[in-house]
Amino acid sequence: MRGIQPPQHYDFAELRETPRELRERFARQGWSTIVAFQTRNPMHRAHRELTLRAAEQVGAKLLIQPVVGRTKPGDVDHFTRVRCYRALLKHYPKNDATLSLLPLAMRMGGPREAVWHAIIRKNYGASHFIIGRDHAGPGNDASGKPFYEPFAAQELLARHQQEIGIRAVPFPAMVYVANRDTYLPSTEVHENDEVRDISGTELRRRLVSGESIPEWFTFPDVVDILRERYPAGANKGVALLFTGLSGSGKSTLAEAVIAKLLERSSRAITLLDGDEVRKHLSKGLGFSREDRIANVTRIGWVASEVVRHGGIAICAPIAPYAETRAEIRRLVEQHGAFVEIHVSTPIEVCESRDRKGLYAQARAGKIPQFTGVSDPYEAPLNPELAFDTTAADAGAIANQVLAFLRNRGLLTG
Repeated sequence: MRGIQPPQHYDFAELRETPRELRERFARQGWSTIVAFQTRNPMHRAHRELTLRAAEQVGAKLLIQPVVGRTKPGDVDHFTRVRCYRALLKHYPKNDATLSLLPLAMRMGGPREAVWHAIIRKNYGASHFIIGRDHAGPGNDASGKPFYEPFAAQELLARHQQEIGIRAVPFPAMVYVANRDTYLPSTEVHENDEVRDISGTELRRRLVSGESIPEWFTFPDVVDILRERYPAGANKGVALLFTGLSGSGKSTLAEAVIAKLLERSSRAITLLDGDEVRKHLSKGLGFSREDRIANVTRIGWVASEVVRHGGIAICAPIAPYAETRAEIRRLVEQHGAFVEIHVSTPIEVCESRDRKGLYAQARAGKIPQFTGVSDPYEAPLNPELAFDTTAADAGAIANQVLAFLRNRGLLTG
């Protein structure tokens, strides 16, 4: 294999050293025992205490090497994280810690990924690698149980560390013990200790609401960076997907919801209606299953961009396939909230409203692959909302949608 040109990165170029460059820097600095720490999240006081203790335990210098490729949906973007790492680095003893970025996409593969990560750190010059609880784990499985055992990664790396040539430094979580005003390994906490913690979800909630973030949890300069990324009072983006048969009332409900929203606020709203999207965004696509999937996926991508910027995306395609609707949910929920609304009007009512005669043409075989007649409609199994518009007033339904959004904290007022 012959290398021609390294990938070009325009962000944080000075922190993107190759393995050879980083090993050479360690040699110039006289660093020989180096413990590496991996993270895909912002670091706070608990992480500082953990890494300091781990480095002290093995008599090593510290390499903070966060992954800056694709991580888990919902994670803080790497631009914000790297700024936080730089701020945190000032709170380590001088010349004892350094920062370098790893252009790696997380696989969330648990123990085997932990071994892979250790091999990578060996190539970058580290002699030790910190392995925490459930390293690279995806979380819980469908039954709510952890997908991997919490210490499986530590055990697997311990078995192979001699062969790999990098030693594992297993470390328990660090927790803040209020009655002692200090951070301790979770294994050293007594029964009567008062343990405090702030989860990532709670931290984001406090940032958006403007609530204070205690200094025992993180450093003020890190908070400033996070508040800039998650400003207090900022609107959370949301996408509403109205899905149902042709003639079910999707577009009418979408227009009613938009009118009610604009009556009460000045939020930025984007309507992605099926017919309009096909005229512009999906011009040239037909009605095969593949083309339908492509059309709805394009709608989902545009909606996710609207949501990413704090807007409201209102989508009203037929969206007949459950798999495609799930993909839209995945795209949107990386940036904000997704609400699936099944417009469940029976097909008989939809046909009675069909002024264009599309259903009649479909039943006569003149329109192939027509949803509900010659092509399936996979009704949502667990939508957030469902409405039958047979005898319902669109304005009343729109009020119910807005009430749902307010209850979820997605609208104010």
